[in-house]
Amino acid sequence: MNKNAPAAAGWWRYRYLVAAILFFGYSIQYLDRVKTTVLVPLISESLHLTHGDVGNAMFLLMVFYGPTQVLSGFLCDRFGPKKVLVFSLFTWSLFTIYMAFMQNVTEWYIRNALFGILVGTEFVPSARLIARWFPKRERAQAQGILSWSWIVTPAWAPLLATFLAAYFNDWRPVFIWLGLFGLVPLIIVLFFIYDRPEQMRRLSDAEVKESYADELESGILQEGALSRENLAQQAKKAEIPLRDVLLNKSFIAVVISYLACQMTFWGVVTWSPSYLSEVFKFSLTKMGAWASIYFAAGIIGAFLSSRISDKVFSGRRRPMIILSFIGTIPFILLLATVRPGISNMALVLILAGAGFFANMIWGPILAWPADVFSPEMYGRALGFVTGIAYFGAAFAPLIMSRLIMKTAAGVSYTYAWVFIAFCAVLGLIASSLVSDRHETTFHNQAITE
Repeated sequence: MNKNAPAAAGWWRYRYLVAAILFFGYSIQYLDRVKTTVLVPLISESLHLTHGDVGNAMFLLMVFYGPTQVLSGFLCDRFGPKKVLVFSLFTWSLFTIYMAFMQNVTEWYIRNALFGILVGTEFVPSARLIARWFPKRERAQAQGILSWSWIVTPAWAPLLATFLAAYFNDWRPVFIWLGLFGLVPLIIVLFFIYDRPEQMRRLSDAEVKESYADELESGILQEGALSRENLAQQAKKAEIPLRDVLLNKSFIAVVISYLACQMTFWGVVTWSPSYLSEVFKFSLTKMGAWASIYFAAGIIGAFLSSRISDKVFSGRRRPMIILSFIGTIPFILLLATVRPGISNMALVLILAGAGFFANMIWGPILAWPADVFSPEMYGRALGFVTGIAYFGAAFAPLIMSRLIMKTAAGVSYTYAWVFIAFCAVLGLIASSLVSDRHETTFHNQAITE
């Protein structure tokens, strides 16, 4: 690699296309969970499911999905994230189509468990690719764009799912057609995604160096000795013993914070459609539109938070993580207290406020492990973060299903939403203990060793 390579010209970088492809791929993969929860009223009627059955199925998906994240992290760092991502996209399409042939609750339980195991490989490779392709100055924004896939998708997927279900007068064809569409991102990833910037021959040396800017600035990589052939080997000098990562106090705080935000997110994703349908008596199509409000506001929150974290706070992640929880708590409590008869505008503001603040967390918290522990071991570090978080998040829909009460006035979600607010409080406490990169002595010691 040319030591004196000029800065890459223009504003366009290939890594922006990488982020766009990963966003598209994960958006399609996220369709299954969104359309399934939105269509729960129809599926429940067809398969004769209770609230407990729905909670049990989501629990099975998440409880197996979580541990797979840990394995996925090791596989990404060992064999490359692209191979893991291709496997994930293929199994997603297969098991989405399989969903259309469910006949009873037992088969649905089995499908969700298998789906959790096989498709648990979807997130870590996408985040791992972003961590390697993007330097710190853009990393939270890039992770924020990836997070749009699970924010934007719930904003439009309910509309698509309910439209298709109404068009076919059945929920089963929805899964068949969307499962087939999942082959589109699979083909795109095969042709346009590379594990590392230097593997793409058409990429200039200057653009490759931008992806390794953090290692160059810290001295891990010596610019004069760089070549495309030895970049990966030299970058691995930044690796920290995994045991030291797992015992780091800030890492533990990040794990708890991510656990709390995932429990909050999955509680909302799983039960907000049924909440709007049962409490406010919304029709299927109206429920889909109103459920989208939370996520539409989340798009704005995630974008602003990630940009502020990168640009205004110069890579500090803790302020926006804390603000996310502070803003989420009051709006979730409002969901617990509102009753039928509330004005449409008030309900819109509550749903939008909850979505705006709850989704502010994604970019900053997903960028944190790469900032502190380096992109080279990001897969393993993130695998433990998401593995523990998703395993714990499996209990959120399950616990909420036991807190939904049938009363003389109808169905009450009060205690279920109070539980989610409690999760957010736990996240707020944990996030206050997170140290940013420049505050983490552990990181600085690792760089100089």
